[in-house]
Amino acid sequence: MASLLLSLLYQLDQTQWLDEEALFFHQARQLQLLFGHVGNTVPFYQRRFAEAGLDPTAPVTRETLNRLPVLRRTDLQGAGNDINTTALPKSHGKIHEVETSGSTGRPVRLNASEVTNLFWRACVMREHLWQGRDLGGKLAAIRKARAGVAMPPHGAKSEFWGPASGSIYPTGSAVLLNVASSIADQVDWLQREEPDYLISFPSNLLALADYCQDGGIDLPSLRQIMTVGETVTLELRQKVQAVWSVPLVDSYSCQEAGYLAIQCPDSNGYHIQCENVLLEVLDEEGRACRPGEVGRVLITSLHNFATPLIRYEIGDYAEVGAPCACGRGLPVITRVLGRYRNRLVLPDGRKVFPTFGYHDEVRAITSKIRAFRYIQRSVEVIEKLMVVSHRLTNEEEQALRSLIVKNLGFDFKIVLSYHEKLSPDGSGKFEEFFSEVAG
Repeated sequence: MASLLLSLLYQLDQTQWLDEEALFFHQARQLQLLFGHVGNTVPFYQRRFAEAGLDPTAPVTRETLNRLPVLRRTDLQGAGNDINTTALPKSHGKIHEVETSGSTGRPVRLNASEVTNLFWRACVMREHLWQGRDLGGKLAAIRKARAGVAMPPHGAKSEFWGPASGSIYPTGSAVLLNVASSIADQVDWLQREEPDYLISFPSNLLALADYCQDGGIDLPSLRQIMTVGETVTLELRQKVQAVWSVPLVDSYSCQEAGYLAIQCPDSNGYHIQCENVLLEVLDEEGRACRPGEVGRVLITSLHNFATPLIRYEIGDYAEVGAPCACGRGLPVITRVLGRYRNRLVLPDGRKVFPTFGYHDEVRAITSKIRAFRYIQRSVEVIEKLMVVSHRLTNEEEQALRSLIVKNLGFDFKIVLSYHEKLSPDGSGKFEEFFSEVAG
């Protein structure tokens, strides 16, 4: 595995500099292998190709892809064993099961192989190398763990970073704390552990930064913050830089297919991992988005021959970027905006990703809010759920409502409610906003 990983990393070091058309040429060659495989061994896709009037063994073009229907989450969940191969090539190794968190409903279950694991590990290492990390440093993670596991004061410890880096490099130690821990316990733990790198969810990092800023607490050992699982905002990047004087580096991945895009080491844009997935960003009419346009994300996993995912709609929206000045030919996503249910439905029928008020704007009104979530209950009503140190005054409540309405640009009815706790989803992620309005 170590030899395979090193050889693949060498190849990735070359392919990142290919232009977009050359990259698609190689993707099309791989897709022809994948399509030929599903045409022989996957009943679900045998029917799909027949219905689209396509020969799965023919050379693959962009027009071929456009004729294939979108694979929706409900399609994948309802396909049963028909979407799994009846004969995985021996060179792909053993099969294992993958399950998503089910944060937007019923979880998705699918099969993957040792080859898909290899590409996942290669992308992990590519990110480490792109970001110039010192693999001999200490890596701290504050993430989801099983109930009662990796709790304060000690958390859990490993002698190496993980199976990707640990199989080919001597790394420093890695420590883990359950994200269910209180912010105060997390900060105490970080001060004792003194990590070089910290990885956590954006919502948790914002709470940590606020706590450290309010308490005048420094974490001098930190060299870099790494984020996963939630949308990263410019506000969070600026907050991390202001409080800890370190950069924030993000990546875009999913359980179903691994790494989709990695932040460029020279900018905040994300380079699509073309060697792992073919990623499309489409507008509402199904056309490819141009730079600056926002659309829904479709992925085709290039190497999963166990449960093939072809034009799978993962539920996210992203903004397409222009070619990067760094010189890499890997296409660019400027930002990942969120999932379908993270769009606000406006009274005029439009759907947008909302801005309710920047964090510092809210803190200028009151510092009593410890956690919050917005829920659109109807086209007219938005509720802000809050965990607070003390109940807001009437004046603070009114100022908060006015700020929200001003930023949204519509006169919504703003309902404020108080709660003892707001829980993340089953994967430890925390959504600050979702809409219950259909459509």
